[in-house]
Amino acid sequence: MLKSLPIWQQNHLNECIKLNLFANKDVLEVGGMTNFKITSEVLNVKSWISFDPVYKTDFKNEFWEHKNIYVQDFKTNKKYDFIIATNSFEHIHNLDIVLDKLYDLLKPKGKLSALLGPIWSCYKGHHVYVNPDVYFNNIKIPYWAHLLYSGEEINDILKQNYNDDIVKKLMPQFDNWDFLNHMFYDDYYDLIHNSKFKILEFRNWHTSIYPDKKTQKILEEKYNRKNFSTVSIKMLLEK
Repeated sequence: MLKSLPIWQQNHLNECIKLNLFANKDVLEVGGMTNFKITSEVLNVKSWISFDPVYKTDFKNEFWEHKNIYVQDFKTNKKYDFIIATNSFEHIHNLDIVLDKLYDLLKPKGKLSALLGPIWSCYKGHHVYVNPDVYFNNIKIPYWAHLLYSGEEINDILKQNYNDDIVKKLMPQFDNWDFLNHMFYDDYYDLIHNSKFKILEFRNWHTSIYPDKKTQKILEEKYNRKNFSTVSIKMLLEK
């Protein structure tokens, strides 16, 4: 049944299954909406509630619920055993405030597992998407273009490779892409290591792609950051 899910979600769920983070647990999902049959028949949770302003659903029972809101707007006295976030943290603005909220929602010794990427500072961190033929994994544009070039320069590059309709759909994502929080790897590292959580795991997930020395120097001088190679992060935190 897990094979019906995107591969990145399958991988994250399987990592958490190995650590026995679901069985008979009260679980909160930040971003996404894992369906009821998977949570009950595969993960064997005690209860599941998910939050994502994108997904809408009318289905709810005493064990499973989805709320079409941001998790920071959720009000409850209930505490959770486990919080999971798959490819959602890179979209959350004011992540420091959200992390404090998630900390408060956990029971003592409760855990939070997050898998996130591609993050803004990596070679494809722009995260753009038009269709399966034109998106961040295969777009014909230089690596780190969203960090190196102006909107006008990106527009010129795109016009060399795509028709006007595709360029028209891509450019707003480069010009004002608030769908992402624009956090660099260094920002995530500092935020997590200065949070209330105990860090059980904080590591690279995908294979890193490194800029050449010239590009690295340009990026460091422009952004006062060091890491432009980490594509995605896997973290496991504990209250």
